[in-house]
Amino acid sequence: MLPTVLSRLTRSPSRVFVLILIILVIFQLFSIRSHPTSKFSSRYADASDPCEGLEGLDDIFVTLRTGTTEAPRKLPAHYKTTLRCLPHYELYSDFEEVIEGKHVYDVLDEVNPEITATHPDFVYYNKLKGKGRNAFTAEEMAEWAGAKNTNSGRDSPGWRLDKWKFLPLADKALRVRPDAKWFVFIESDTYVLWPSLLAWLRHFDASKPWYLGQQMQIGDVVFAYGGAGFAISQPALKKVVEHRNTNLKYYDDFTAGHWAGDCVLGKALADVGVPLTWSYPTLSSEEPVDTDYESGFSGPEKQPWCYYAASYHHLPPAEYHDFYAFEQSWYRTNQTLLRHKDVFFNYVLPLLADTRDDWDNHSDKEQVTANSFVACRDACKNDAACMQFTISGQTCKTSTALRLGRKAHGTESMKSGWMMDRVGPFIERLESTCHNRDWILP
Repeated sequence: MLPTVLSRLTRSPSRVFVLILIILVIFQLFSIRSHPTSKFSSRYADASDPCEGLEGLDDIFVTLRTGTTEAPRKLPAHYKTTLRCLPHYELYSDFEEVIEGKHVYDVLDEVNPEITATHPDFVYYNKLKGKGRNAFTAEEMAEWAGAKNTNSGRDSPGWRLDKWKFLPLADKALRVRPDAKWFVFIESDTYVLWPSLLAWLRHFDASKPWYLGQQMQIGDVVFAYGGAGFAISQPALKKVVEHRNTNLKYYDDFTAGHWAGDCVLGKALADVGVPLTWSYPTLSSEEPVDTDYESGFSGPEKQPWCYYAASYHHLPPAEYHDFYAFEQSWYRTNQTLLRHKDVFFNYVLPLLADTRDDWDNHSDKEQVTANSFVACRDACKNDAACMQFTISGQTCKTSTALRLGRKAHGTESMKSGWMMDRVGPFIERLESTCHNRDWILP
């Protein structure tokens, strides 16, 4: 990592001081890094088999939920990464098929036939059942796969159908693996760091009802956000499945009037007295390159930087193998699990630079008086809290968060920049807050 950082930070003499500061902070980071976590790291760090030493996997059943428009594009990336070591898992969608040798089951096949026959959400589903993928043109599938998010979710028929999957999925998971201690629910763009997740779950008594996930809220319902992944203990899942099965019409009606299936499941769990245990940033809805490492989403003392990372979301399929390789390399050379700050140092920081053409670092505060790259950079420079900026056409945006972002997509050119001389103080500031902050626990 350091040679890459060195090449970027020594392009001008004025950055030598910044380089020295970052090196000192990195040295300090490694000197205070936490001790190995229980029995895991001492065995796993020297193992050539990435599945060796993952204690507790046999006690877990994993469901991966997807949809027809995205399944062929996203599922294969999981086969040799997030699903590689799992002895017990199933893939569920709105259409039964085989994708590169893996069976994908129809999670909606037991929904009330009257609903599937009459509710408008199921028009898409019934066409799939009748003609499979041939029911839609390639243009339609591509359009839906790239549909934009709205205030009521993604604007596509597959997404509108998705809300119906959560309660049937809970029922199927319990029937397939009734003796599992934990049921972990993920999506086709959820990345799970299994060593961290397993170590975190050992802090909870699986014989008690637990519902763990990144907190979200719609109305008066607090629920686990599906994209970050969530975990439900066996007693909790039994309670909610039994309750739903004795109140099918109520929950079918509730689902029909809602738009988010993860909220529907959270409502059902709350109804049986199993509240959500807030779990961010152990479980995260962001991907590494878009993480705000000092986010106050869970409160001022629960910024991602210090905590172990157990999941990320929105990772593109093409990046799964790269991030998995990075993760395995970390375990081979370190005696500790990955924290969010380790991901920043080794996966994000080497790619930061003064400027990047055709790049969107997701800055979000518009500066109406700045309409050029130089003016945008100066607007950020003149704000002591600003860490980055981006200019698209004549629109300037800045941000106090430090994110890498991704290559820009669109017809208008976009250029991003970072205040590299502020990275060292940023690291020092966050490091000073890490006092025995390891896991998010009740």
